[in-house]
Amino acid sequence: MPEDKTPAHGCAGPETPAFPAAALVPAIALAVLGFAFVLRASYPGYLYEDSFQQLTQAITGELDDWHPTFITLLWSCLLRVFPGPVGFLVLDNLLIWGGLALIALGVMRRAGAWGLLVLAVPLAPGLFNFLGHIHKDTLVAAWMLAAFACAFKVNQAETGPRARLVWQVLANLLALAVFLSRSNAIFGLVPLLLYANLRFGWRRNLLAALAMLCLMPAVQTLQSRALGIEPQHHGDSLKTFHLLALSYFENRNLFPGTWIEHDARTIVEGCYSPVQWDTVSRWGHCAGLYRELRRQELWGGGEMTRAWLGALASNPLGAWSAMAATFKLSMHDPNSLTMLYPPPKSELVNWEVAEPFRRSTQLARDYIQSEFNLLYGKPWAFAAVLAGGSALLLVLRLGGTPLGALALAVQASGTIYLLSYFPINVSAEYRYFYWSGFAAYLGLLLVPLAWLARRRPEGQGAELPPLPQALSVPLRLVLCMLPALMLALVFGAGRLPTETRVVRLTPQGDGVVAVTRLGTASTPRWMERHEGEIETGGWHWQEGPLLRTVPGAGVLVARIDTLHHAIRLHFLTGPDGGSVQIQDGPFSRLVDTHAAKPGEIAVDLPPHGKLADRPRHASWHEPARVLLWTLLLGGLLLRLGRKRTP
Repeated sequence: MPEDKTPAHGCAGPETPAFPAAALVPAIALAVLGFAFVLRASYPGYLYEDSFQQLTQAITGELDDWHPTFITLLWSCLLRVFPGPVGFLVLDNLLIWGGLALIALGVMRRAGAWGLLVLAVPLAPGLFNFLGHIHKDTLVAAWMLAAFACAFKVNQAETGPRARLVWQVLANLLALAVFLSRSNAIFGLVPLLLYANLRFGWRRNLLAALAMLCLMPAVQTLQSRALGIEPQHHGDSLKTFHLLALSYFENRNLFPGTWIEHDARTIVEGCYSPVQWDTVSRWGHCAGLYRELRRQELWGGGEMTRAWLGALASNPLGAWSAMAATFKLSMHDPNSLTMLYPPPKSELVNWEVAEPFRRSTQLARDYIQSEFNLLYGKPWAFAAVLAGGSALLLVLRLGGTPLGALALAVQASGTIYLLSYFPINVSAEYRYFYWSGFAAYLGLLLVPLAWLARRRPEGQGAELPPLPQALSVPLRLVLCMLPALMLALVFGAGRLPTETRVVRLTPQGDGVVAVTRLGTASTPRWMERHEGEIETGGWHWQEGPLLRTVPGAGVLVARIDTLHHAIRLHFLTGPDGGSVQIQDGPFSRLVDTHAAKPGEIAVDLPPHGKLADRPRHASWHEPARVLLWTLLLGGLLLRLGRKRTP
């Protein structure tokens, strides 16, 4: 590569040709078109349980910090202009389409009309899913896009000194808004802050980024104190989730406090699921654990924290397994991929997308639910695109170009954000990785545009320092190791050991037997009511879903691949109820569903001894394999990044 002739921080360079005003028209028109289509297709916005609760708080003014207080306050302001969820929907899409339009205009200065492709990013698999949804993860992605757009303006040579200061302040304020909307996003903010303040020089840049990172939790604390909000200690959900997993792995209750034997066994045998922590939340089927932690004043206390840290330290392999199991599900089989279900309602909140659907609504839903979008719109695909874009950027040595530096910062942010959910995840939710999806496809698109711009020197303007000179060896090593670690974790983390249970239900006599639930006791209520492969044996499927005997019905057989947990069955009871013989290996029980009044009973089948004599978590081979792949892939990226391009 030719020797760099530009100043240390790109403050001067060849003049950038005047940008024709006519070029603004297509970019703005496409952004307005995208904005208008999303609003019409999803008006007034798709609510779900969390956003329903937060909208209720915004209306009533009853604040807590279980959901971000900043968002509730912001929403209460929006309610003065827009009804219900509409203001949130408008804000999200103004930030997303406005940020992309601003980036597109900057790209067009350097790469020509190809820059308009930036406005197609929301059509990438998985990204259109939540443009019409009301939740904080969409808002986080919107703040991020707007912040990177402002930071991009800061680092453009044609931006004047006063305008640069304004854009820089905006970028940092938007970064603060990201943190106040989701505090664990602080890790993904590091590349944004370093990019936004790049022209300070690396030493002052690092100090500015560190100052902002310290300021963010301070502002959050001041906000809560000023509003007199009593902390709900939502961080204890992570501690509870990990203690549940480790209790299951070690076959003993690790929670602090005093517990009766029945509750301790339930914690071990029926509450942990790698799917999510919600089984023990106040709305879960193991809510008794949450209530008991509250009653004993353990929730939010130091004893809970000490028990959590002690459990992690004493069983690091179990801690790895708990984190890896949820991360694996998050990447390959996440919950709530579309979230197009009917919203909750109350006297204060009564909003939903009107039916019959508008043509635009049906078109949007068809794409969101298409096989292509559901298959490739998952976090594993985001990780693959992030790694591929990072590798291409390093191989082509584009980090010192204006577009390459933006791509580098965006990809690093998306990668770190995705990786942060390995240790802190409490639910295998798709929405947690929404920003990583935008970062993946925007970053990948910017790489060929940066290459094209480099071949058009008249459109480049002032250059940032080339990657080898701008970044030290340790930092370049980090940029190679991050995507390598991400790939190793996404495709190398394994599932927990399971066993196959075969449950047989044999009707006895002429009464009717109706089963409303057949599955692992720890499976969250909102998931499938009947798990595994079921041979009905003449039983009849009814709406509900419901399995009911009919005259002549035989044996129902269910094969369930499950953790070493109890199997739970729910039966309807009533005057026409009959008896059924339950068999599960050595376990056998006769259940009578006859009762004077309609009702429901639950029957638990205790776990077998198949897994009792061997670990219930992963072996050391799994983290060792992940480490090996990280070193191999990271070394390969480092080697490729050293090659000179023609």
